[in-house]
Amino acid sequence: MITLNKSMIILPHEKMMKKLEDTRIKRINLFGNLNQYMGSDSTNSNLTKDENGRPILELKELERTVIHTPTQENYDTLMQIYECGDRKWVEDIILPTEFNAWECYGKITCVQAYNKFQYGDLKEVNEYGNYKIITPQEFYELQDPRITSEIIQEISKWFEINKPNRKSKG
Repeated sequence: MITLNKSMIILPHEKMMKKLEDTRIKRINLFGNLNQYMGSDSTNSNLTKDENGRPILELKELERTVIHTPTQENYDTLMQIYECGDRKWVEDIILPTEFNAWECYGKITCVQAYNKFQYGDLKEVNEYGNYKIITPQEFYELQDPRITSEIIQEISKWFEINKPNRKSKG
């Protein structure tokens, strides 16, 4: 750290970038709250939220069904949805966005939609047979209430503000 005078301190690059990111997040939160009071908030007010403002979803399990996530973006969005549905990996310890299973299988990654929260690949699913393979969009449409693009946008916005460096993002 270099001190030029008592009022000007130059921070190392990493600290300066962290401070800038923290300031950006604070501004996003501030303007989001202001928009709410000024009537221009575009968030879905019907969503229940936890104490941190994260949307809460009730997810319907789909027996003998897996969700194929062919892209990292599909996978990341699905993990955000599952986290809002209070699902966890590994004996209820790791949150969905804290692990990136897509790195293991890439474009053939599948996530089980019932019973235990698990992942695998299309080859394994086909070997076990009798599994229905659906897209993330089909999964969202089968939920009750349906998970709309507006809900996905609101959830994504929350994660970008509150968990920008999540592992599931890749």
